[in-house]
Amino acid sequence: MRRLPAKLALLVIPLAFALPAACGDGYEVRPCGQIPEKGCPVGRGGTCDDATCAALYDCVDGAWRQAETCPGGGQDPDAGVSPDGCAKPVIDHTGETTGCMPDLQNPDCPAVAAEQCFETVCLTDCIDFFLCTGEGWNLVAYCNEEGTLELTQ
Repeated sequence: MRRLPAKLALLVIPLAFALPAACGDGYEVRPCGQIPEKGCPVGRGGTCDDATCAALYDCVDGAWRQAETCPGGGQDPDAGVSPDGCAKPVIDHTGETTGCMPDLQNPDCPAVAAEQCFETVCLTDCIDFFLCTGEGWNLVAYCNEEGTLELTQ
């Protein structure tokens, strides 16, 4: 049997004791919980390129810490203009419910189908857009003969 050279043994023996200690479960994961409103997590790929991010946050010792303020200020993409510059209609969903009968059939569509770019919404198979309320289906938008979306609210 061969023996380890003395110098090599001086390196290997301390490592043999250090490795099991380093692999122990002494590290405690502390979740941060709910991120601040309009905040994006840096550790999960959040960037200021996302216009909905008002700030980037990092989870440190169980607390959210602001890492960067985003120049866009966290604009709401549902507020009329999306991050790609697309103008969107804003439909009032007050009083919306579910379960309206009969079900819509083409070319009638639910109101959410109209909440895309004004320029492209009438290029779909939808012509009339309805909101389900307690009173039944209510027309909230339609595509006119020129192929432009018109809001009825």
